[in-house]
Amino acid sequence: MEFQLSDFNHHLDIQIRFNDVDGFRHVNNSIMFEYFDLGRMSYLSEILKLNYELVDDENLVIVSTKTDFILPIHLGDSLKVYTKLFQIGEKSVSMIQWLIKNGDNKPSVTCLSVLAGFNTATETSMIIPDKWKKLLTGFEKELLLNK
Repeated sequence: MEFQLSDFNHHLDIQIRFNDVDGFRHVNNSIMFEYFDLGRMSYLSEILKLNYELVDDENLVIVSTKTDFILPIHLGDSLKVYTKLFQIGEKSVSMIQWLIKNGDNKPSVTCLSVLAGFNTATETSMIIPDKWKKLLTGFEKELLLNK
């Protein structure tokens, strides 16, 4: 599935810190996952009202990721993480995230993730609740629902 920047309805400004930079003078690849975590948490807390300060019984956990490092990111860059949930299945959702330098319209780094519904009280998978599906379909312009 191809995406354009205009497909993303959610973004978060990222502050690049001095300690994010490695010996090659660019942001270390492992730090990019922290940026994606911040974007994902912001998205889910805003759209689904998930509270990460209190552990809810119903949650989403990452079960798969694929990351492509396209261009380096440096300490002086201004950066945003863009997040879009584009597919909902019975027990999982698919999310795409882009790290984009301000002024660019193409990503420096991309991350495709699959998140599964998870009940923390019973420590078992769960069906994605209808209330979440309703909130997500109301927020996203194009969302594939798998029956």
